[in-house]
Amino acid sequence: MLKKLFSTFVVLLAVAFSSSAQTPEPELEFALELKVKLGQAYGVGETANGNRFIIPITGGTFEGPNIKGEVLPGGADYQMQGKNHTDLEAIYCIRTDDGVNIHIRNKGIIAGNYFYCSPKFEAPLNSKYAWLNDAIFVCRPSGFMEGGIALKVWKVRDKFNFESTIQNLQPIPGEVRKPNAKQGKIEEFKYMAHRNGRTFQKHARVYTPYGYKAKDKKTKYDVLYLMHGGGDKTTSFLTPPQDWLPLRNILDNLIAEGKMRPIIVVCPTFYDDDENIGANNMGDAIALTRDFHTELQNDLIPTVEKKYNTYLEGTDSIAVTKSRDHRAYGGFSMGALSTWYQLAYGVNAVKHFLPLSGDIWAYNEKGEKQDAKFAAEWMNSMLEKSPFAHDFEVYGYTGTKDIAGNPEKATVEALHKYAPLFRYATPDANLRFSMKKDGEHFYGHINEYLYYALPLIYKKD
Repeated sequence: MLKKLFSTFVVLLAVAFSSSAQTPEPELEFALELKVKLGQAYGVGETANGNRFIIPITGGTFEGPNIKGEVLPGGADYQMQGKNHTDLEAIYCIRTDDGVNIHIRNKGIIAGNYFYCSPKFEAPLNSKYAWLNDAIFVCRPSGFMEGGIALKVWKVRDKFNFESTIQNLQPIPGEVRKPNAKQGKIEEFKYMAHRNGRTFQKHARVYTPYGYKAKDKKTKYDVLYLMHGGGDKTTSFLTPPQDWLPLRNILDNLIAEGKMRPIIVVCPTFYDDDENIGANNMGDAIALTRDFHTELQNDLIPTVEKKYNTYLEGTDSIAVTKSRDHRAYGGFSMGALSTWYQLAYGVNAVKHFLPLSGDIWAYNEKGEKQDAKFAAEWMNSMLEKSPFAHDFEVYGYTGTKDIAGNPEKATVEALHKYAPLFRYATPDANLRFSMKKDGEHFYGHINEYLYYALPLIYKKD
C-alpha cells in the first residue's frame, strides 16, 4: 500500500513539473496586513522542549487589496523558547467586514533578527475568500505598536511573466467585413452642451440595431459611447471610408449571428463640434478629453438615453448612477485617453471601459507627464474615492505596430503591479489586455478589436 501511494505521489510530481525547465521562480504578492493586539504574556516554565510561554490575542484589525475586517479576541501565540531560537504558533480567528469568519494557524521562528512565519488560512469554501485556502503564505513583522504587533502577509506565487498573459488576437472572419442583410441605422443626434459658462449645440452619431422600434418602450438597450481620436470626428467610427473595416458591419454581423445582444452606440466628440476641430491645439485636446466626463454625465447621457429606449429612468445624476451597469465607454487614441479619464473621474456613471490604443497620461504638480507607475498609482488613488472602486471592468486593446502599443502595454503592466484595485490575469479579473500582431494605429484595426471586445461585455442573454 505504501509503495502504491509513493508511486502515485511520484507521478503527481512528474505531472506538476513535466516542464521544469520553464518553471518560473517564486515571488511574493502582498495579501494583507494584520494589526494584532496582545495581552499580558504568561509562562508554563521550563519543559522538556524548552521554555513555554503564551501571549493572548485580544483583538485588532486587518486589511488588504481584497479583504479587511477585525481580529477576534480569544486566540493566543504559543511560543517555545529554545537555546538558539524561538518557535511560535499563533492560533486565532479573524472576521471580514462582510461577516465571514476565517481561522488562522501561524507557525514561525525567531532567531536573532530573523523573524518569519507561514500562516495557514481556513476560509469557508462557499465564500469569496476561499482563495486563502489554496496558497502558501509568509509573513513577518512590519512594525510594533503599543500593546501589539503589525504583520504583513504575502502570498507565494510563480514569478509573474506579463508577456505570457497578453492575449494575441487572430484575424477576424472575412464575412464580418461584409454588410449584413439585417442592418442597423445610423442617424445624427443633437444636444446642448455646457462648458465654462457657455451653452452650445453639439452633434453625435447614433447607431440603433436592426429591429429597433422607438415605440417599443418595453425593450431596453445597453449603450456604448465611443470617442474618436485626435483630429477626428463623430463620423470616424460609424461612417469610415470604404477601405476601412466599417464598425457598422461589425455590429450588424455580431448581433445577427447571436454573438452579442443588440446595443445602441453613440459617437460624440470631445471638441466643441466637428466643425471646430482646428480651433483646438494639443493642450486644449488633453483638457477636453480629461473633462469630457462632465459633459457626458450632465448633458449627453440624460438627453440621448431619454430619447432612445435605454435603462435610464430620470435625468439627474442619481438616475445616471443607477443605470451605470448598462453603460460602456471606449475610445481610440485620444479617445482612449478620454476613456482612462472617464474611469478616473466618472466611474459612478459607467461600468465598462474600452481603452483602444492609448495609455494613461498623468501629471505631477508642475504639469509634467509622468511614467506608467505614477499613472497607475494616480488611477488607483482616484478610484479609491468612489463607492464603485471594486465594480468596474476594463478591456484594453492595441497592436504590436501601433505607436501607442508599448505605452498601453506598460500602463496595463503598471496597473497590475501598483494599482491594487485592478485584478489582472486572475479568475476574477477586472482588467484584460490583448494585442494584434502587426496591428497599427488606425480605425481599420481598432474596429477589429471591437469585434472581440463587444461580445465579452454584451454577452447574449
